[in-house]
Amino acid sequence: MDVRSTTTSVLGLRTRVLESGQGAAVLLIHGVGGWAENWREVMEPIARSGRRAIAVDLPGVGESEAPGRIRHFDPVDAFYPRFVVALLDALGVQTAHIVGNSMGGAVAYMAAVSAPERTRSLVLVASGGLGRDIALFLRLATLPGMITVSRVLGKPAHAREVLRSCFYDPSLIPPPLLDEAARYGLPSFPEFVRALRSGVNIRGVRPSLLTRWTAQAPRYQGPVLVVWGREDRVLPLHHLEESRRVFPRAEVRIIERCGHMPMAERPREFQGALLPFLDRAEAPVAAAS
Repeated sequence: MDVRSTTTSVLGLRTRVLESGQGAAVLLIHGVGGWAENWREVMEPIARSGRRAIAVDLPGVGESEAPGRIRHFDPVDAFYPRFVVALLDALGVQTAHIVGNSMGGAVAYMAAVSAPERTRSLVLVASGGLGRDIALFLRLATLPGMITVSRVLGKPAHAREVLRSCFYDPSLIPPPLLDEAARYGLPSFPEFVRALRSGVNIRGVRPSLLTRWTAQAPRYQGPVLVVWGREDRVLPLHHLEESRRVFPRAEVRIIERCGHMPMAERPREFQGALLPFLDRAEAPVAAAS
């Protein structure tokens, strides 16, 4: 099946979306500094399962328009959950399986607890927002002046190195991802920094933000799957314990010899966890009909 690239308006922002297949919607949300093609390896398998795979460039990264001054993660008026709901509206999707990697996991979580009626299931893939400690390079990016430094000293090679740090075995990086890192990395860096600063400081995830959002977990009562690479160096595996506290009934899948992006590094194993979970999440609906 082909992957189609389209552009739509979401909250007044030009937004690029990749789609493949038809059926129940599976919304795929990349991490900070990522882009829609982070999900390339699993989009067609999702489509072949009889579903509609949708991957989005979040505002300000990839080929989507930058949002300007927004409150990315604010507990009172967070931009990201509003954006997800508006995206679903723009695509004519009533409910979706919402899947997020890294910061995209935090976005998916916020959308699920903010709009549980629009969330068919929730899949957290090495998700942010479940623990305070994160990789040093992410914490350093929040320091004053980093956007200016990147404009003066930034090189495409730096973006490729960040991508390599997300893989346990860098030889498994799909070649197009390396090319896209060079193309999207530096232009997206200002929004990368702004998004990080809204939830992270030099010590890690802001504790007040973490406490406020995790307290809202009971608002979402649907199925949850948590997937992690055992060798993740960006968000360490022990964050799983926090996910178990937040969602005690969640299914958990650990993928061996895998870093921070299981869907790209170990796509077969990732599909082996995701697709049966989606089947189970849809089973009660099918039985009721």
